[in-house]
Amino acid sequence: MINEDMKGSHCKANIFPLEDKEALRAEIASSDIFANGTGVGMKPLEGLSVIEDTSMLCPDLIVTDVVYNPVKSKLLEQAEEAGCQTINGLGMMLWQGAMAFEYWTGREMPVQYIKEQMFE
Repeated sequence: MINEDMKGSHCKANIFPLEDKEALRAEIASSDIFANGTGVGMKPLEGLSVIEDTSMLCPDLIVTDVVYNPVKSKLLEQAEEAGCQTINGLGMMLWQGAMAFEYWTGREMPVQYIKEQMFE
């Protein structure tokens, strides 16, 4: 589904099985952002990565991971070593928590306070 704000943005997202390593290599080579939306790398799968061949990663690539525990997943470590800009899953966890808090309590979560606690 395309959000009205995304129309005309020329943003394209592809989802495919990670088992197809050649497709993964081709997609990463033609992408600006690689996002891991799996639990690979998060406890109890800590230390694992969806990327086996780090030569797929280049410094122009932004790598983001939904994993928030550990704060720096193996994928993000690999990406940093390759010179990529990285984004961990803490922001996603913060805003999902804020939405859940509001849903269950009917009040806004003190996002700034929680952010200060999480990111320090």
